[in-house]
Amino acid sequence: MEIQADLSLCLLHHPSAGAGLLSGFLESLYTHAEPVSFEVIVVADGLNRELAAVEREFPDLVILESPGNQAGPSALNHALRLASGRYLSLWQEGLRFRSGTLPGLLAFLEENPEAGLVAPRIVAADGKVVPSVRTVPSLADLCLLHTPLGRFLPGQGLLRAHLLGNRDHLQDFEAEWLLAEALVLRREVVEELGLFDEGFHLLYADADYCLRARQAGWHLHYLAGAVVCQERAPSSPPKAGRHQGRVLGDCTRFLLKKWLRPAQLPEG
Repeated sequence: MEIQADLSLCLLHHPSAGAGLLSGFLESLYTHAEPVSFEVIVVADGLNRELAAVEREFPDLVILESPGNQAGPSALNHALRLASGRYLSLWQEGLRFRSGTLPGLLAFLEENPEAGLVAPRIVAADGKVVPSVRTVPSLADLCLLHTPLGRFLPGQGLLRAHLLGNRDHLQDFEAEWLLAEALVLRREVVEELGLFDEGFHLLYADADYCLRARQAGWHLHYLAGAVVCQERAPSSPPKAGRHQGRVLGDCTRFLLKKWLRPAQLPEG
């Protein structure tokens, strides 16, 4: 009988990043995951010789081609559909694990059955915290982030609050939105809520999912003691410009879904 892994790690690979970034992620995983058993599913935006070399180096790795050659929620869902672990997780390939991180995240979920999603603390090469937690974005936040109004409105205080700039990121706390670049999900959450909404193209599918989870009564936690290092930052969120239509479409979709849900969320 096949033994089920403790954790499925799902991530997207972009050829422009180079296969070395993915290899570094896998090396840190294999070095520091113990005693967690795991499987790794990579969805690649195009297959090439470099990826074939990574697959030879890590023969247990599963590499899938992105459906329709698209990144985003559809690619994440493609990996999650094949994930068989007791817990599921999403990662950005520029991250590197430390000893105890994965065991700590899973131990928290084991000990706290009301916790549906958890995220680690991300630190940059200089040791500074990379904020990976947000409040649920408001209309004002989205205008400041993605429209020309952000250049003119005095919104730094609003954005600082949205990015939780006043919180102590060296302490655990319950959160509203955990970014999908470093996120562990209880399988029961996915079975109850389903997968990410593929109506989103570039942004806010994870914010929508976290809001859905909270609406269903699950708690979201940021764990400062579980640390991953950021070797390379992900691309900056798209702003108005070449992707303006899709960005504004994602913002509109998120706000409509947020406003059309029942207003009352479970108290933390």
